[in-house]
Amino acid sequence: MNNLRRTPLLAIAMLVVILTACGGRPGGGGGEESDLPDTAKASSEDPEGTTYDLRAGRYRLSYRAPGCEDVVISITSDDGAFTYEQQQRVTTSFVNDVIDGTYTIAVTSDCDEWSVNLNEF
Repeated sequence: MNNLRRTPLLAIAMLVVILTACGGRPGGGGGEESDLPDTAKASSEDPEGTTYDLRAGRYRLSYRAPGCEDVVISITSDDGAFTYEQQQRVTTSFVNDVIDGTYTIAVTSDCDEWSVNLNEF
């Protein structure tokens, strides 16, 4: 009877140890949470070469490109470790597995006016 009481406590203790070892977050990694921003807003009005700092995570991408068809959005880390380039079929989608870093965000199709918002999800 005494062993039956210990089993749930032991299971909870093991779960706490595992979550702590993995950093308690999906993807694990431990360590401290990044102090980099969790949003970025890029537009065709930004100077060419503008970069945006982002922390690691999953992001909701939304864009506007009035009068532009076949919109292709590119998100590339400065060190080349992360690249996302996608022709958008809808105005809102998700970008997974973003890593801490500095990024260039652009619409690479021939659009005169555009804006891209990234918000950690």
